[in-house]
Amino acid sequence: AQGNVIGAIIAIIFGLYIGNDFILIGVASIICVALLMQFRLENTIGLAVVTLIIVMDSPGNDFLEIALIRFGTIMLGLLAAFIVNLFFLPPKYEVSLFQLIYNTNSEIVRWIKLNLRHAADFPLLKKDMEWMQKQLNQTRNLYGLYREERTFLKKNAISKGRKIAVYRQMLLCSQKGFELLKIQHRYENDYLQLPPDKQELIRQHIDYLTDKHEQLLLTYIDKVSIDLEYVESHLAQDPQDLMQLFLREMRETEKDEYEDMMDKYHLMRIIASVFAYQETIDYLEKLIHSFKLRHTKENQIDINVNEE
Repeated sequence: AQGNVIGAIIAIIFGLYIGNDFILIGVASIICVALLMQFRLENTIGLAVVTLIIVMDSPGNDFLEIALIRFGTIMLGLLAAFIVNLFFLPPKYEVSLFQLIYNTNSEIVRWIKLNLRHAADFPLLKKDMEWMQKQLNQTRNLYGLYREERTFLKKNAISKGRKIAVYRQMLLCSQKGFELLKIQHRYENDYLQLPPDKQELIRQHIDYLTDKHEQLLLTYIDKVSIDLEYVESHLAQDPQDLMQLFLREMRETEKDEYEDMMDKYHLMRIIASVFAYQETIDYLEKLIHSFKLRHTKENQIDINVNEE
C-alpha cells in the first residue's frame, strides 16, 4: 500500500503540474523507482509503477477526479485482497517456505554425497547448481514474505518469532551446505589426491553432518522424534579428528614446495567449509530442540512435505 500511495502521489503531481504524455510517464516512473529504493520498499516497485501508469493515463479533462477514482479503485482492490487473505484464503507462507527449504536441501545433500563417492555427473551438477542458487534466492524472498506476514494475537506473535529464528537458521544451513558443495566441486582433484584414510575421515564427517541436517528438518515437522542422545548414535563422528588433520596440514604447509602448499591450501578450504557447515547445523539443532522442548502448546507445527 505504501508503494501504491507514493506512485499515485507522483502521478497526480505530474498530471496536474507537468503533463502526462508517455515521455513524462517514463520520467515519473524513474523517480518513483528511485524513491522506493531510497525508502527500502523494493518489493512494492511493480505495483507502484502500475498504479502510477494507470493514474497518469487519465484523460486531460477532469484529470484529478478521474485519477482519484482510479487510485481509490486500486486501493479498494488491495483492501479486498487483504481481507480475503486474512479471513478466507491465507497465503500459508510457512508451508511453502518449509517445502522449498526441504526440497532444496534434499537436492544439495544428494549432490554432496554423490561427490564424496565420485559418482557425480559434472555437466548435470553444474546445471543443477544454477537451479539450487535460484531456489535459495527464492527461499530468501519467501522467508521475507513470511517474516512480514502480520499476526494479530500476541500468543501467535511470540510463537512466530521463535519460528522466524528457526527458519532463518535453516536457510543459513542450506546456504552453507551449498557453499560446501561448490568447494567440493572446485577442489575435487585435490580431494582425490589425498590418502584413502584422510578421504574416509572427511567423507564420514560430511555424511554425519548431512544426515543430521536431514534429521533436524524432519524433527521440526514431527516426522522424527527428538533424540537427546543423538551424539551417541552410530552416525556420530568426532570433529576433533578433522581438526587435527586441519592443524597438521597447516603445519606441514610451512615447509612444503609451492605446488604442494597450494594443494594443502585447497584441502584446508574444504575442511574450513565443513566446519562452517557444522557450526550452522549445531546451532540449528539447539534452536529446534529448544523450540520443541519448551512452550510445546504454542509451538504447533502442521506441515507435510512432498519430495519433488
